[in-house]
Amino acid sequence: MAVNNLSYLLIFTSILSGLVSTSPHAEEFNMDFVHGNGNISSVVSVTGGNSIQPGSYPFDLYLNNKKIDNLNVTFVKNKTGSAVYPCFSGDQLIQYGVNVPEAFTRQKCINVMSMFTDSKIDTDINTQKITLIIPQIHLINLPAGTVPQRLLDNGINAGFVNYNFNYSNNKYKGNNASTDNYSYLSLNNGVNLGAFRFRQNSNLTHSSLMGTHWTNIASWAETDIIPWRSRVLVGQAATSSEVFDSFQFRGAQMSSVEDMLPDSMRNYAPVVRGVANSNARVTIRQNGYLVYSTTVPPGPFAIHDVYPNRSGTLYVTVSESDGSEKHFEVPYASVANMLREGVWHYQITAGRYNDGNHGYSPDFIQSSFSRGTSYNVTPYGGVLIAENYRASVAGIGTALGSLGAVSIDGTYAQTNLASGDKKQGQSYRLLYSKSLNNLGTEFRVAGYRYSTSGYYDLSDAVQERRDWKKGYYESNYTDPNQVTNGTPTWAQENNTSVTSTSYANKKERMEVAINQSLGDYGSFYVNASQQRYWNSNAASRTVQLGYNGHWDKISYGVYWQSTKTRYNYSDNSVNVTLSIPFNFSDNTNSIIANTQLANSKQNGSSYNTGVSGTLLDDSRLSYGVSTGNGHGTSQNSSANLAYRSNIGNFSSSYSYSNDYQQASLSASGGVVLHSGGIALSQPLGNTFAIVKAKNASGTQVINSPGVVVNNSGYAIVSNVTAYRYNTISLSTDNLKAGLDIPQSSLQIVPSQGAIVRANFQTFYGLSLLIHSHLPNGGAPQIGANVYSEKGVNNGTVGTDGTVFVSGTSPGEQLTVKWGDTTAEQCYLIVPEDLSPMKAGQGYLELNATCQRTKG
Repeated sequence: MAVNNLSYLLIFTSILSGLVSTSPHAEEFNMDFVHGNGNISSVVSVTGGNSIQPGSYPFDLYLNNKKIDNLNVTFVKNKTGSAVYPCFSGDQLIQYGVNVPEAFTRQKCINVMSMFTDSKIDTDINTQKITLIIPQIHLINLPAGTVPQRLLDNGINAGFVNYNFNYSNNKYKGNNASTDNYSYLSLNNGVNLGAFRFRQNSNLTHSSLMGTHWTNIASWAETDIIPWRSRVLVGQAATSSEVFDSFQFRGAQMSSVEDMLPDSMRNYAPVVRGVANSNARVTIRQNGYLVYSTTVPPGPFAIHDVYPNRSGTLYVTVSESDGSEKHFEVPYASVANMLREGVWHYQITAGRYNDGNHGYSPDFIQSSFSRGTSYNVTPYGGVLIAENYRASVAGIGTALGSLGAVSIDGTYAQTNLASGDKKQGQSYRLLYSKSLNNLGTEFRVAGYRYSTSGYYDLSDAVQERRDWKKGYYESNYTDPNQVTNGTPTWAQENNTSVTSTSYANKKERMEVAINQSLGDYGSFYVNASQQRYWNSNAASRTVQLGYNGHWDKISYGVYWQSTKTRYNYSDNSVNVTLSIPFNFSDNTNSIIANTQLANSKQNGSSYNTGVSGTLLDDSRLSYGVSTGNGHGTSQNSSANLAYRSNIGNFSSSYSYSNDYQQASLSASGGVVLHSGGIALSQPLGNTFAIVKAKNASGTQVINSPGVVVNNSGYAIVSNVTAYRYNTISLSTDNLKAGLDIPQSSLQIVPSQGAIVRANFQTFYGLSLLIHSHLPNGGAPQIGANVYSEKGVNNGTVGTDGTVFVSGTSPGEQLTVKWGDTTAEQCYLIVPEDLSPMKAGQGYLELNATCQRTKG
């Protein structure tokens, strides 16, 4: 095949280059050593600079030193036969941004240097790289990072299950002795058929206190319409927050896809940060759904893999081993609504409001549109029509030069209340973002929204009807200050209610998020939000302040958080952390000593100190031991162990004190069903790749820690980036004896949600350096192709009949061809009695006669 043929051509060329003089005087190479007109012409071609012969070979393609493609390039001779050049079609060059003259647009094989005499082509067969140097005057101004649509791969037909399981056993001692077993299983399932994606997310929770609950979070099907830069979705999903506030629905949606834009043309899931005082369970809820649950060790934690439904507040609960809890909110909203000139976003959604809670759920239709125009101005707007509700919005986003960017919009809404009243009002929103690079400040977003008393957004309008109870409003909520019959609040859905004669719709909201770099002195961040309501003096507020610094290899931090809910729960906490690494060698494994001090208004003071580290290659095994105590509790100790393997991630923890005992187990990973069988993997992303490398079991996948090719010849790269170049590479440092992987790196460009197969051609068997000769004493023609019994091009004849082949078997018959007639071919038979190859042995060397007839 072309891939293998090029590999052997490289070997042949390097051998020949040692014989050919680098002097400009061609006669210094003695052609008397070469016999036959065909051999002489082949050598002359190489010595004249045509080191690649006509044919099709895989190459990385660069335009003015920027990578633009990876493809099989066809090389042909020019009209005089004096040179070989790569040819490209007119359509191909236009996609690359080349301004092709009209006379060339329909041609299938263009010599770029003939089309533009001031251009240049550099072909490097050693790195399989072609660089086109074309003056800017001949180029169309394409955005940086543009990927040709023809490269997008919708992947193969396959299915998968992505799971995250967590189990904990909690035993509380003393007067209120109790035992609770808690299990959480999250499933993200999918099936791909062509360009169509079918997805289903659900979770199962079990508690010995609250029983078993199964929740179907969302089910949907989607497909891309690439030429329109759009996606169609049917099922359960969420609307965007660019124009209206986001909400979940069940129905149909068609929208533009920002990810399809080049990197230079597109513009967040939040990172949930906090501090645990012990082995703690962190649960995150949004819109009534449990969207994340995990166990974390003592110390600061940062959860990067939460997948919320666009914007909307995340409600975080940290449940400590001793039963105490901390609660805080993470506001999640978009930045200033700005688009580049010419870029447009739209969304059309129709269906039923579906936020995971029971009660009134109106039908609706919503549309929104925004477009970047000249002068850095982005107008946007939308219309929302639902049962008992109407709203429209108009706004504008603009750049303020050195002052940053701002968007301002106004929304008008009419609402029919359950009480029989009809309300109308306005809401005004201001969003601001600014990056002060010279000061190291990232002012991510500052937002302010003010609404008149008659304004309801759709979520308020829905909740107003749900809370209406024949003349008064009853709102249910979970009170962290209240524990019923010893049941912790995380195990209760609603344990308290409040009544009122008027509904408290939103009045004003402020949000600020700032990151400030202090250079060598560390960095600090501020996250703050506050929400006020009409007809109520209550307000909800969350403020987070943090500082992180380091001295040499020692790192330290201070974290302060203040939380207050509209239902009078409040907490203030401060945490101090210190981390000291101890590396006794230059390997990647580490040992770190950690200390943490904490004080909370609700939970008192505590401290924790311990040691953590990593072991094995790629730091796949991690561990930790710690000890500490909390306010009102005795000394406690804990241990953690986690392992990241080829088939999943596994962890366990144990905590003990005189007051309680806790043990937990966690497992996460993926199960992929495809035409090659079933493969287990690490946790899967939305878009992933299946590596196929036959007979390459044990071979590592580079930049994917813990991932190796399994015994069936497959490996799963659990996360690749949609609409972007992704390089999949196999490590060839320690290949098993007899295995040859001619091309160890492949590039893929998957579409969103695709399961892409990366097929690596492998040769497993004997690698042979054969010194061949014909029965008459001559040698097969230089440059002749060598084919295996399966018809695979497995080598190229070098000088004096030298042939290198791999993946052969004892007794196999190889065909050597340098023409189409029987007189232009012969047959090499691999001896039956060859010894198996040993580890570290590159090849076996032998002499063989190339027979004129088959054996």
